[in-house]
Amino acid sequence: MRLRLRLLLLLITSLFHKPVKELDQSVISLRVLPNDIDIFKITTDRYVALMELGRMDFAFRIGLLRTMIRKNWVPLTTLCTIRFRHPLKVFQKYQLRTRVAFWDEHTFYFQHDFELRGRVVATGYVCSTLLSPAGPVRPEDVLGETGVSMMSPEKPEIVARLMGLDAIIHQGQHEKDPIQSPT
Repeated sequence: MRLRLRLLLLLITSLFHKPVKELDQSVISLRVLPNDIDIFKITTDRYVALMELGRMDFAFRIGLLRTMIRKNWVPLTTLCTIRFRHPLKVFQKYQLRTRVAFWDEHTFYFQHDFELRGRVVATGYVCSTLLSPAGPVRPEDVLGETGVSMMSPEKPEIVARLMGLDAIIHQGQHEKDPIQSPT
């Protein structure tokens, strides 16, 4: 997490924001700072870091922070993609909307919309899981920690395509660098 100061501020302000439900969206207002830009516009890697900030806000506001600390769970992004429409420039104020689009037995699928004056300027999708010292935590168990037992929403087409992309990348990684069992 490259945005430690923003994360700290987010943690503090999340104490005063109303909680969100698992299928709601969290919205944070941000401003493009000089360290967010290259020459004129916000950098691609900063969008990815900001999406992580959005997911942390979501986790804080559904009540997962204490559980994450107590159980030593850490977030892990397994796939991230973003589509840009318009650049965000220095000192512009914008909103980041984060919601869970879907989950399966292993992964949460998040949608992140960056909005400038009500207009979507970039949309990102992230496949994410929480890791415990023993390995990945099932989304069902994560939701159980918030007191919720519910079914995932219907799988959107974009999530199905992300799953396909993830499978292709995963297969390519194994073909290039197969993990050998110790003998």
